[in-house]
Amino acid sequence: MHKAVLPLLLIFVMAYSADSVFAEQARLATYHEVAQVIVDQKISNNVTASISLQTTSIQEFQIPHELDAKIRNSTDIVGIIITNENQCILGIHDQICVMINTKRESGQGGIIEAQDKAREIGDRYIDDINSAFSLNTKFHSVFIHYDDSSNEALETSGQVSGAGTVSTVYTAQVQSTDYMFNKISATLMPAQIRSMGGFFEVAQKLAKDDNSRMTFTILPREHDYVMQLKVSEKYPNTAKDTKVIDTLKLFKVDEIRKSNYFAGGFFPLNSLIHVVILPIGNDVRIHTNTNVIDAIEKNNQTIPADITESGWFFNSKSESKIEVMYLFGEEFSAKRQDLIMTLGEKESTPEKMDVPGANEMYILIGIGIVASGAAVYYLKGFKTKKNTT
Repeated sequence: MHKAVLPLLLIFVMAYSADSVFAEQARLATYHEVAQVIVDQKISNNVTASISLQTTSIQEFQIPHELDAKIRNSTDIVGIIITNENQCILGIHDQICVMINTKRESGQGGIIEAQDKAREIGDRYIDDINSAFSLNTKFHSVFIHYDDSSNEALETSGQVSGAGTVSTVYTAQVQSTDYMFNKISATLMPAQIRSMGGFFEVAQKLAKDDNSRMTFTILPREHDYVMQLKVSEKYPNTAKDTKVIDTLKLFKVDEIRKSNYFAGGFFPLNSLIHVVILPIGNDVRIHTNTNVIDAIEKNNQTIPADITESGWFFNSKSESKIEVMYLFGEEFSAKRQDLIMTLGEKESTPEKMDVPGANEMYILIGIGIVASGAAVYYLKGFKTKKNTT
């Protein structure tokens, strides 16, 4: 998880430095919107585009009080996932899944004991979950994750479904992503937020595609939990042939706008576009169609020189991963042409960077802990400034 959140941690270090002129003016909201593209030339050969809407606030994502109280008062649950992914765990196809995940402690006992305990915990929650989201899932099975194979199928981090996790799985007849996204977003999100456009509108559009999938995740933490609603689409077997990354084309839009939820102030880190390229070799360079934000070193970290600028910030220092984040700065929108990037050897491009191992890849793509997760996770140090809209 911490590897996944490092890029935004660095941005926060810079954004709220006391000696920055705009540090006093910059604000953070608990609601985050992130558009992410993964170009995986090295492992899966897939391109994946996703929109994530995330918050820690039960005013912004409203779940029933009874379910909220159960989650907050429990130390058993490590994740609750609702998804129409083709394979939520191995062996389940074309069904809605509710996965109630617990952690199997070492020395806890045999397989049957672990399954029985997980089933007992899951049964405490499933009626509340079904009621909250108008589902009719029934118990299917208990799945013990001995390795990270289901991470690849569902694109989750190890915290959600890695080795040592036990999933109590409840299933129902599959529903389209369009139907599920609109039903769950209407249940969760106040009309005020849904009517303010932004990345939510892009998610709605992406959800209409037959190949898209939807996932809603609740990830408990020590004192609260992260909630994320995500729509994603894979473009299989296309990554190795990708020379041009037409970011917004993958989302089927020509322009992307920040939510009007952020119109009342300067919220530079609540709307982000995050691109990760895992190239085959270590000699790949990237050319952008728009401004590249200068990097500076601060507290032994590389951070953007100016968050009021719009443009791409290269925040990977490894030799095998290219990781780029688009910051809107003081702008409120970006057009398709501005977000096109070209892979190749170009003299005018930033220094080459390189790819993580397979284990890191799935951390990067995780359901609830990618870029937007970082923003929420590291807000703890930002208590003295206003943090809601």
